[in-house]
Amino acid sequence: MILIAVLLLVVGLLAWRWKTKVGFPLSARLVIVQWVGLGLGVVVFLASMAVIVQPGQAGVVVLFGHVQTQVLPAGLHFINPFSQVVEMEVRTRNYTMSGIADEGQKRGDDSIPVITSDGLTVKLDSTVFYHLDQEYCAKIYEKIGTDVEGQILRSQIRTSLRDAAAGLSATELYTTHRMGFVENVTKTLTAAFKERGIVMEQVLLRNVLLPDQITKAINDKIAADQDAQKMAFVLQKEKQEAERKRIEAEGQARAQQIVSQSLTPQIIEYQRIQALRDIGSKGNLIITPMGGATPMIQVSGKK
Repeated sequence: MILIAVLLLVVGLLAWRWKTKVGFPLSARLVIVQWVGLGLGVVVFLASMAVIVQPGQAGVVVLFGHVQTQVLPAGLHFINPFSQVVEMEVRTRNYTMSGIADEGQKRGDDSIPVITSDGLTVKLDSTVFYHLDQEYCAKIYEKIGTDVEGQILRSQIRTSLRDAAAGLSATELYTTHRMGFVENVTKTLTAAFKERGIVMEQVLLRNVLLPDQITKAINDKIAADQDAQKMAFVLQKEKQEAERKRIEAEGQARAQQIVSQSLTPQIIEYQRIQALRDIGSKGNLIITPMGGATPMIQVSGKK
């Protein structure tokens, strides 16, 4: 655009100079060319100084191959018309490395193979959230360029995951030490990214793919633990049932003991007499032998 502005200004100046050397009507036409060339040249020159940085971007100014230290935030700015502005995204971005096709930035199996402390190879799927520090965008562009993911992130993520996995066994990485593993990787990446003007936000360990023999062993152990818990529950239930029956039997024995102690011959005889009196009151014939033998009862047919 600056070249067009210069060309228009040159045309306007040439028309201004030639109009005095030619006669009418050519001089009048040159006057029109003069003002049009100068006016358009000034407008185009001013427009070449204006630049708009889009939201979520930071503008890096480059003048004759030299990167300026000032970074332009989003908005309208006026700069040297001979400068070039390179926009770099400062929004939160994610970089995914996965074994599932088309899930990450690379096609195909892009999972990260790591070797654990017990010598087994485990594949990891991970996602890293990050953004560029706007104040460091000029240095990032000067030293790295715009391909931050290919130049820095990819290699740094792989290295951090492999270093952190080297101190854990495959089973620990899959089960008990998974959160500790993520925290260790987060600290390592945060320090490594900070040196290059990259802000690390979060690390996700999305999947841990173990060798088949380890997966089978873990599943067998989980099944055995579940069986053991089930058996412990059954035994506890049986124990509680046995305790309930023991308490119930003790209660019944105690009740019988109390009843047997309270039944004296006098009470039994009294209750017998009362029962016979009730039967006789209904019109039944009762014959009571001497000597306490069992009485004979003739039931009346009356209703």
